[in-house]
Amino acid sequence: MCPARRGGAAAVAATSGAARRGGQPGAAAARRLRRVRLERDLHDGAQQRLVSLGMALRLAQRHLPETDVAGLLDQAVAELGTAVAELRQIAHGLRPSSLDEGLTYALTMLVRGVPLPVTLDIGGEPVPEELATTAYYVASEALANVVKHSAATSVHLRVSHTDGRLRVTIRDDGVGGACVRPGGGLAGITDRVAAAGGALTVAGRPGDGTLVEAVLPCGS
Repeated sequence: MCPARRGGAAAVAATSGAARRGGQPGAAAARRLRRVRLERDLHDGAQQRLVSLGMALRLAQRHLPETDVAGLLDQAVAELGTAVAELRQIAHGLRPSSLDEGLTYALTMLVRGVPLPVTLDIGGEPVPEELATTAYYVASEALANVVKHSAATSVHLRVSHTDGRLRVTIRDDGVGGACVRPGGGLAGITDRVAAAGGALTVAGRPGDGTLVEAVLPCGS
């Protein structure tokens, strides 16, 4: 029994010495988590706005002979300004400033930058700050995927409270067949939703549109 105690003490001492030499393991883990979170914020937020901007400019290019090109370009310029502001905020560890006015306002601003019709349906209950941030990034990534891949003509974005859970549902009428791929944007928001204690579903048969739904514990 005594040798076991001595071995245990030696192990503790060795661990403490390693911690002094290499820094606190907990601090290193915290730095890694902050870095991962920052990467997710950049990908799920500002990066997706820039993707939407590119799509809006491409659409404007296709409509050059038509009279609505000025409006499309105005939308693209506004979206660029929002993306730049978000990048500045995220660089300082902040969430998108539109969330300061609540999730409804933030999503309203988000869908204005989508170059196709989006129906927005949001319940009136308040959403906790961290949950609102997760919901925002789910919507941002899902809408960006619709624009990039679905060939959809319309999207329905719904946020609702049911049985103590917040549901964020994005459904499009595009080509369908979306799935979660390692390293992709949907994988990123799957991890984000899981970190919040929720689950993400991606469903849709080819030719039948795509459904992306996050279910998050809300406690209200």
